[in-house]
Amino acid sequence: MRVPYTWLKDFIHTDLSAQELAELLTRSGIEVEEITSLRPGFTGIIVAEVLSIDKHPEADKLFIVKVYDGSEELTIVAGIDNMQPGDKVPLAVAGASLPGDIVIKKTKLRGVESRGMLCSADELGLDLNPGMDGVLILDKDAQVGVALEDTLVLNDPILILGLTPNRADCLGLLGVAHEVAALTGGDVQLPDISPLSRKAQAPVPRIRIEDSSLCARYSGLVIGDVKIGLSPVWMQARLLQAGIRPISNIVDITNYVMWEWGQPLHAFDYPLLAEHSIVVRPAREGEELVTLDNVKRGLTEEMLVIADAQNPVAVAGVMGGLETEITDNTETVLLESAHFNPVSIRRTGRSLGLYSEAQQRFEKGVDVNGCVQAVRRAAKLIELLGAGRSEGDVVDEYVAPLYPQQIRLRPDRARKLIGLEISQQEMAAIFQRQGFSVEEGTHLHVKVPTSRPDLESEVDLIEEVARINGYDKIATTLPSGVITQGRRTERQQAVKKVRETMLACGLTEVINYTFVSPNQLKKLHLEQQNMETVVVANPLSEEQSVMRTELLGGLLSTIAYNGNRNVHDVQIFEMGAVYKPYELPLTRLPEEKTKLGLALTGALSAEHWRQKPQTADFFSLKGIIEALLTRLNINQAIFRETEEPFCQPGQAAAICLGDERIGWLGRIHPEVLDAYGLEQPVYAAEIDMESLLGLVRLVPEYTMLPRYPALLRDLAVVVPDEVSAIEVTAVIYQTGGALVSDVSLFDLYRGPQIPAGSRSLAFAISYRDPSRTLSDEDVTQLHQEIEQTLQESLGTRLRG
Repeated sequence: MRVPYTWLKDFIHTDLSAQELAELLTRSGIEVEEITSLRPGFTGIIVAEVLSIDKHPEADKLFIVKVYDGSEELTIVAGIDNMQPGDKVPLAVAGASLPGDIVIKKTKLRGVESRGMLCSADELGLDLNPGMDGVLILDKDAQVGVALEDTLVLNDPILILGLTPNRADCLGLLGVAHEVAALTGGDVQLPDISPLSRKAQAPVPRIRIEDSSLCARYSGLVIGDVKIGLSPVWMQARLLQAGIRPISNIVDITNYVMWEWGQPLHAFDYPLLAEHSIVVRPAREGEELVTLDNVKRGLTEEMLVIADAQNPVAVAGVMGGLETEITDNTETVLLESAHFNPVSIRRTGRSLGLYSEAQQRFEKGVDVNGCVQAVRRAAKLIELLGAGRSEGDVVDEYVAPLYPQQIRLRPDRARKLIGLEISQQEMAAIFQRQGFSVEEGTHLHVKVPTSRPDLESEVDLIEEVARINGYDKIATTLPSGVITQGRRTERQQAVKKVRETMLACGLTEVINYTFVSPNQLKKLHLEQQNMETVVVANPLSEEQSVMRTELLGGLLSTIAYNGNRNVHDVQIFEMGAVYKPYELPLTRLPEEKTKLGLALTGALSAEHWRQKPQTADFFSLKGIIEALLTRLNINQAIFRETEEPFCQPGQAAAICLGDERIGWLGRIHPEVLDAYGLEQPVYAAEIDMESLLGLVRLVPEYTMLPRYPALLRDLAVVVPDEVSAIEVTAVIYQTGGALVSDVSLFDLYRGPQIPAGSRSLAFAISYRDPSRTLSDEDVTQLHQEIEQTLQESLGTRLRG
């Protein structure tokens, strides 16, 4: 929010400098991010009065203009005569400079000495008098001889406020003025909204609101005898300070009032409204509207529109329609001021890709009880500037009245929470200076105006007292009591180990949105879960309208995002929550579980002259998971073949700890990759962190080094394809009992010597007895038992 300092002082007197006021506001919680100004790019330009204009005797296209600069009469040769005697104009005398490093000098033009230059707005670098060529004509009351930057207050400090979302009241200068009044003890001077002329010749507008939840109030006022033209230069200069480009008097006045009151206004060409009607309603499917930017926009039923008796004429709170815009031929206008549902406005603006100062105010919330005052203020300015006359009074459709909330404030409780002795009278004065109504008694009963929806309870009022009184007045105290050494909980330590292990394995952590598109489940072949998602009540967009039930979709989107930027070697992980409802419709908070997601694609390392890069595959991902389990001292993990709808058949495994499944890993199905625009294979996994963390041993168990040596034997068996290596390993451990200390698979072979439907698996078996040294005879006998058991239980045979 840009706050021109001089404009603000129209409403609140203060002797503070702009810097002092900025510091005071910042201490109170209204952060002033910067103090700036328009900083004109010219010097030496003064206000002069035109005395006479004559044709140049030696040139058809030149004119001799006599001007008075406050001390003497000067002759200026000009190339345009859009002036008349008595006009005030910008004069660049010899020595003055203009933007572009142009220095003005005395010169002779066709025999006549010109002692300066009369300047246009473009030559001054000012966006004033849009569409008007020629010398800039200043306001009649401009003082001759005064520097132009002082006349237009171009060097006036502008405070840039960084407002928090709860202080929408300060999106208008009056809201800021009330804040300054509370801090300094001054009185706010409200703008003139005295009774209007009420000519009442045009038909009275008929206003109807179809849905009070989308529009609580709509106020309209007809202005007749409209004369479209330029706004006074002083108003245009103020709008430039606010960051708004001047357009025409009617449009400029609506913007001017918006900056004063924080209430957006819009003006329609009244005769162009069918049946002089205004209907505030949701758009109908298939309706279209050409907006003021001359773009035809398709409307949906979720969008709120302003319509006449036939068609939409504006997108409510976002942008007006081109057909009913104010033009040079407009003679009667309808001024509107309304209160729209902030969520609806935000959603519509995002859908249409539009954003404006008015939309920002509607999104944050405007004061529903400020609509009529804003319209009357605009009408008053229109009359004062001679741009039109109001016809009748404001037509006000207020279907969902909102009244000031009365809150009890206990002074003793306030003093206890703040830690300062503040009298009840001082507390009452703080609220009264902001325009609140206060009843005093044993307690204070504060009537909070609807412009301050951030004040909802007693603690909010107490915070307001502390804020306005000054946080800097609260004494600094050191912490008391016993100070203990901080440490992470066991869960936090385990999570830290997980993150460190993933990083050590070369993965990069990502954080994706928990709000996702319903279409994501379809992409992952999880359509059946569409009815099992938590729907966001007020989503920012359709792409973020449900809460995620898995991490895979976000990981694939991240890989696609990188791939679109020519980054094809990606190894990422994410630890985040997923959400599933216990029942629908929701009667309680949904189930929230923390998951660990991993995804690999492309090369795992950069190409090197000594070796070729390893490409991500199923077993490299499995190795990372095994490294994680080892780091967490979890040794009993088993990988069992499984089927997942988003994985390629035959290339997915369940991660099990005993009989409990804690996750999955596998190669992502090609159809899923196509849905995300991915071409190269992706391997992913997802693990339930809650189950994993419950089995973590932060301190590993100590085991003495074995006293007796181990004997190693290799075992190569031909195994049917339907028998997994983990099943063979389990039989070896079970048969060998305590004497088998380790089993590892070191070879897999398929070839002509192996029957179809089978493969050869070679295992290295380590035999050890903790109490004695095993003999070859002991090991040979046990090894033969294992061979026999494998043949009987799994149908294997020794490979010759």
